[in-house]
Amino acid sequence: HPIRLYCRYIDRLWVVFRFNKDEARDLIQRYLTENPDPNNENIVGYNNKNCWPRDCRMRRMKHDVNLGRATFWEIQNRLPRSLTTLEWDSSFVSVFSKDNPNLLFNMCGFEVRILPKIRMFSEEFSQKEGVWRLQNEATKEMTAQAFIRVDDEALKKFENRIRQVLMSSGSTTFTKIANKWNTTVIGLMTYFREAVIHTEQLLDLLVKCENKIQTRIKIGLNSKMPTRFPPVVFYTPKELGGLGMLSMGHILIPQSDLRYSKQTDTGITHFRSGMSHEEDQMI
Repeated sequence: HPIRLYCRYIDRLWVVFRFNKDEARDLIQRYLTENPDPNNENIVGYNNKNCWPRDCRMRRMKHDVNLGRATFWEIQNRLPRSLTTLEWDSSFVSVFSKDNPNLLFNMCGFEVRILPKIRMFSEEFSQKEGVWRLQNEATKEMTAQAFIRVDDEALKKFENRIRQVLMSSGSTTFTKIANKWNTTVIGLMTYFREAVIHTEQLLDLLVKCENKIQTRIKIGLNSKMPTRFPPVVFYTPKELGGLGMLSMGHILIPQSDLRYSKQTDTGITHFRSGMSHEEDQMI
């Protein structure tokens, strides 16, 4: 049977199909009989995962695009309209074929890209943190890698939560604002963990949101003068008189890590600049 895996989570569903050559050809022919495409326009408007680098996205080859659309059309027609309908714009059909080595999908806030070992350029597995190794249960062989990152919807949710904190903090105390920030950051980091590091947009967003929270506190004192707000005010624990804020915005390379650059030839090629302080105090 072509359906190999099915999973539903509230109002979203994931189905994995496996077609042999004849099944794929029949399905595409049935689809094109109903929806002829003389000008190859099916490629236009075919969704893709633009959050990945270009060589990791789905390559929209004519055969794969037609197969993706045909599969979607088939499932759409199988579901009774009275129960539910599938929307093409909010769905994504990833085709794994001779032209497409990656299987892409997103689930519960994670963007996932699965790349089998046999389709890699080099035999080496990536050692980075946001990469999971997938193992064959029977043979215990590492057969593929899953690259993970945070999807756009989860980014939006986090940003909106911070905006909500800022909007609702009319005349609340500073500690309450800092506490709400802490809770949100802990929630984000404990859920997404290593996926955060490989999502550039999220790192930038964290810097931006942390700045906004601090600006909100500064405005509460009717001043934004940097000398009045050294970093120690925000990050010192409450027992020592600070606000006890947690920071995810300071993602500069710490001074202590620079010593390793003396041990390698390449040195540090780049690092992301996080929050800074006008007084140039070391944070």
